[in-house]
Amino acid sequence: MAEVTKETPAIEKATKLEVFITVLLGVTTILGAFAAYCSALWGGEMQTSYTQSVTVTNHANTIYLEALSDLNSFEVNDMKDDIIYTQWKDNSEKGDVEDATYFFSKLSEGLQKDLKDDPKDVSEYEKEQAANLDSINARMKESETLNDSAKVLLTKGNNANKVGDDFTLCTVLFTVVLFFLGLASLKTHSTMQKTYTILAVVILVLSLVRMVTIPFPF
Repeated sequence: MAEVTKETPAIEKATKLEVFITVLLGVTTILGAFAAYCSALWGGEMQTSYTQSVTVTNHANTIYLEALSDLNSFEVNDMKDDIIYTQWKDNSEKGDVEDATYFFSKLSEGLQKDLKDDPKDVSEYEKEQAANLDSINARMKESETLNDSAKVLLTKGNNANKVGDDFTLCTVLFTVVLFFLGLASLKTHSTMQKTYTILAVVILVLSLVRMVTIPFPF
């Protein structure tokens, strides 16, 4: 009986073009993953900046509303004291003790104390009023400063969002490169392989140049 011998199929040696395509596939995969990683980091920076901006804005608005409420109360009470003080002074000068006493009791405590010490000197009361007004203005100024800080954080978040989008675009372009390299790796006509490879290389170089011009998140 004749022996049947099995011939071992010859292993085809990879061409230089195939090796080049394989190397490009590895490099492009790494670059695409790196671009996606940078995009994620910038996305986190964007979210952090936006959150801080909202928090600072809310705090600034709270301070402003409280200061505005105190300012309204201050102006109402100051106007009330001016009117009642005029009535008290007129009745005191006319000798109408009963009405003068009544209007005196309606004055604010600080003004009453000042008038008891010296009816002609209300400097301490005026100092107290000026201090209160300064405190209100200081809080309003603080609110403005916080709002400016919130705007800076918002701008920072917008910039991070834009840069993150740029890295996302690079990731998409690297994916396109992988697509063309995948086509080039197929057993097809050599001319088509070279065409796909050239397209992949052109897009890869342009994408890499674009990526290195974008600020990195570290």
